[in-house]
Amino acid sequence: MAEREEATLKNVFVVYLLFASTFAAFFGGDYYKLNPTLFIMGLFLSAVVCIWASMQMEFSTLTVMMLVTLATAVVDEYAHTSAGAFAYFDGGLPSPLTVFGWSLFILGMLTIARYLNKVLSGRIPDTRASRLAPALASICLVLVGMAAQGYLPSVSWLLAAVYVAMSLASLYYSKEQTTGWNLSVMISSVLVGVVMESLGAMEGMWSFHAGEPVLIFMAFTWSLRTWTVLSVSRLLYADFQF
Repeated sequence: MAEREEATLKNVFVVYLLFASTFAAFFGGDYYKLNPTLFIMGLFLSAVVCIWASMQMEFSTLTVMMLVTLATAVVDEYAHTSAGAFAYFDGGLPSPLTVFGWSLFILGMLTIARYLNKVLSGRIPDTRASRLAPALASICLVLVGMAAQGYLPSVSWLLAAVYVAMSLASLYYSKEQTTGWNLSVMISSVLVGVVMESLGAMEGMWSFHAGEPVLIFMAFTWSLRTWTVLSVSRLLYADFQF
């Protein structure tokens, strides 16, 4: 009992560090000058959800997943910002705000997916083909979205490599999971990603290449990002239990 309480306190401390780092980046990047009320509300909500979710995880799993998330965020965000897909208010390549914010949002997405999976599990076919369907659909929709909004010509070799790596990691992870879980991750990632991306753009925290309110392909990129974090974490023996 004492060991479990100690692990819970450690997990809460990890989430607190991530939240504190995100908030420090918020002030360090002068984002507070924009008075982004909706974003702040979303950030606090994510922190509360993450604290609650962390209490149900092993300390080692949470730590590995958060480190993998931070590393993935640095590479992914740099690839997108250096290619000009979007720009942050603080001019960061990438912005520390989003690098730390990733961990809170992804853990929140997985928490939503966990409950969504309880609804979907057992109600849809679970075959090898159906398991890969959500990841394949996300990959195709990213490409279609890039083409539709004119982003394909600006894709750098680094950004292309990041998307190839995320696609492979997503397919690798998905083939070992149930269709219900994969679909739950896709739905929760897209929903949270769209809300977060659009609110941030609306409040001036970041802007997209042609001033769009939200990028179609970025919504499905969040699915690939989440599966990639899960895939790499699993390879490091930190498997998120759903």
